[in-house]
Amino acid sequence: MVTNLMGAVSDYIDFSNENLSFGVITVCAICLLMLLANTLRRKIPFLRRSLMPTCVIAGIIALVIKEIVLATTKVNIFSTATLEGLVFHCLSIGFIALCLRDKDDYAKEIDKTDLKRERVSAAKSGSLIVSTYLLQGLIGIAITVLLAVTFMPALNKAVGLILPLGFGQGPNQASNTGGIWDAAGIFASFGEAGVGRNFGITIAAFGFLWAAIAGVVIINRIAKKRGVKFKRDDYPMSGQTLNQVIEEPNEVPLSESIDKFTLQICMVGAVYLLTIGVVVLLEVIFRATGVKFLIDLIPTVWGFSFMIAVALALAAKAIMRRFVKKGIMKRKYPNSYMMNRISGAAFDISIAAALALISVMALGMLWIPVILLSAAGGLGSIFYLRFMCNRIYKGYKDEAFVAMYGMLTGTISNGMILLREIDREFTTPAANDLVIGSTGAIILGFPLLLLIAQAPNGNNIWWVAGIIVVYMAVLILFQLGYFGKWFKRGKKSVTAAADENDGGGTP
Repeated sequence: MVTNLMGAVSDYIDFSNENLSFGVITVCAICLLMLLANTLRRKIPFLRRSLMPTCVIAGIIALVIKEIVLATTKVNIFSTATLEGLVFHCLSIGFIALCLRDKDDYAKEIDKTDLKRERVSAAKSGSLIVSTYLLQGLIGIAITVLLAVTFMPALNKAVGLILPLGFGQGPNQASNTGGIWDAAGIFASFGEAGVGRNFGITIAAFGFLWAAIAGVVIINRIAKKRGVKFKRDDYPMSGQTLNQVIEEPNEVPLSESIDKFTLQICMVGAVYLLTIGVVVLLEVIFRATGVKFLIDLIPTVWGFSFMIAVALALAAKAIMRRFVKKGIMKRKYPNSYMMNRISGAAFDISIAAALALISVMALGMLWIPVILLSAAGGLGSIFYLRFMCNRIYKGYKDEAFVAMYGMLTGTISNGMILLREIDREFTTPAANDLVIGSTGAIILGFPLLLLIAQAPNGNNIWWVAGIIVVYMAVLILFQLGYFGKWFKRGKKSVTAAADENDGGGTP
């Protein structure tokens, strides 16, 4: 019956990736499933208590429906090209919106003490985030090397490096990297094209499960230790917890000759267009050089284009800030509240689309490394973050631990959801550490992205693993404060030696 129904529908709808109407239908279907997932999460106690984000539930529903229809009718009811486009483009759009928002007054100078404190916090939290990426990468390398030298010789030893991308950065980046490695033939021995993308997204999906299931166990243990009883069925009504500034002084009016929200979308779109232009220009330059290394780097540049988007968005915000201070611009154009909504929508849609892209049957034998990587990555992240947070975050180690754990197995939204359970009013700095730490992690984590791009080629995995070990050791020593201690000791030694020389030369 289902087969006959799909056959009748296919007479009117072209289920091909090139069909624009099918792409629009796919986007609308994802939106409908988001509404359905939100309703289910509100009405079903198990889902409400699971702390699973609505976008993840929507993606899982889309995946189940797609796989059932595909198994019975051999028809994919979602446009794969459209889902891939949503995952790729929404990642950069979300980051651009996050970087363009600005909560302080353009016309005032930033307090130097607060700025210094934020920089220190960004370095500390950013180094913890990146060192967790590195730990997950080492765990991934160890497992895939073990599998490659035993019963899966066709498995590239570097494939385990997708673990920190899936757990630490979410399905978008894991999907992009898997797609790049697909194009390079890294997964050629494991079936059809696109299996690498599926591999990355599936790792990320298991990360969400670790964030939700293990996260609930963790916060319940913390609550039991504190003697606190959760009431997750009590949800505040709209307006009761609204503590965000919606509009700041000297902003453009809500609606003038152009709607204010339209301006926000146009600013994000303009920066993204510039991003695409820079990426295309880099590709043209790399191809013109004829250097094989640079040509091989082109897919990586496209895959990590969100880094370029972040840099351009920060530059655009700095220029607008300068224009306001100089009086060239009379009003502030970016609105933090609306930019948050744009980034939230972009990330939600991209996560749902990424999960809908998973192909259960296409993974085949790759389910073995997926399960092993996810289990080891989840357990390793728990023990490492518990150990480090106890030593780094004095006075709010539990809050910092659950927030970091949620983010480093899922997304920053997972971290915020878990944190809200034990710090409902965000009275500790844990929430701020996530935000500014993520900014610091972009800078500190950039070398890891370059290493991941080179790891699958030849025997590069061995020297890449060595660099990861050294880099992780440096970050851990920094987090534990050893560099500061050594610097103070060295300074005291130099001062003592100088005093001794002065004393010895005095008649």
